[in-house]
Amino acid sequence: MLRDYTFECLVTMPRHELEEFSARIISKMVPEDVMSEIFTFEQEEIDSEERLLSARLDTMLRMTAIALNETQQAFDDSENAKQNSERMTRLILWHFYAISFRLEQAISLETHCQHVEALLKNAPTDVFAWVKTLTELLHTYAEISEKQNPQG
Repeated sequence: MLRDYTFECLVTMPRHELEEFSARIISKMVPEDVMSEIFTFEQEEIDSEERLLSARLDTMLRMTAIALNETQQAFDDSENAKQNSERMTRLILWHFYAISFRLEQAISLETHCQHVEALLKNAPTDVFAWVKTLTELLHTYAEISEKQNPQG
């Protein structure tokens, strides 16, 4: 059976398998020189804990956007290109949700998967559009979390 990384697939797979495979896919999609460049910080970016956190979050966002953009292109010539691209996009977005930003603390996996399926219907076509989309997704998740867990 082909893993499609939809909600039903993700909830039945062992987490360590998802973590290992998604990390391998990202490392294939983001060249080592690019990874090294985006994870190199200027001194002013790391001179306070807040700035370092901000720089790391920005880097994780850019890394994910690059991986998502490369994924679309990587499967262009394959049989079932759209299906394969969507599968890997779901997997990378799971990594974004669970590993990069630990969004499980904010929203459920089911809610995340619903947003991913909607996003796949009109997926961005370049890195900058992915950065914008991922940023908007983070804002949406923050709003959902705030409504579910109001502080006050």
